[in-house]
Amino acid sequence: MKKELLKLKINSYFKNGDIYKDKGFSTLVPYYITKARHNLLTANLLNKISDDAQTKKLLSIPGDYVGFDWVIGAGYYAMYHITTALLGVIEIRTKSHESLINALEYQFVYKQKLLETEFIKKISQAKALEEHYVNKMWTTKSKRTIAHYRAEREISRKDAVRVLNNATKFVDRLHQLILQLQKE
Repeated sequence: MKKELLKLKINSYFKNGDIYKDKGFSTLVPYYITKARHNLLTANLLNKISDDAQTKKLLSIPGDYVGFDWVIGAGYYAMYHITTALLGVIEIRTKSHESLINALEYQFVYKQKLLETEFIKKISQAKALEEHYVNKMWTTKSKRTIAHYRAEREISRKDAVRVLNNATKFVDRLHQLILQLQKE
């Protein structure tokens, strides 16, 4: 049932132009792979800085600085860019995050059966977390109390580490798949 619903969504995306074929897009694949790796590196750096007092001191960063929200964002965008690269190999472009994730699932899980469903769940979770933290930021802006931030910091650390681990596995797996498809 899910495959049929997804196919209807994909057809609708093609019809409204949110997903389209782009014959020259495959030439940009290496750049999107590089961007994905760059985002992972950024996420790892921010994660390390957030937890390392000595690094904060060396870089003249306030001791209470945490960048876990940006770890989540960079982790999600690493997944987004590697997915864009993978779709680029088959000359498909998208105009939204939702259509990108759906195109990934349809093309590589259902249609070509080259990707495990666990990877679709990982990018969906990262996107939801990123949106959650953007919304949280607006709520938190009006409630600036140290206790609130400390409570949020622990949740953010756990979520950031999970997203970072998932993003690393996701990027590695999709990069492997890109290399496989480019050999064919």
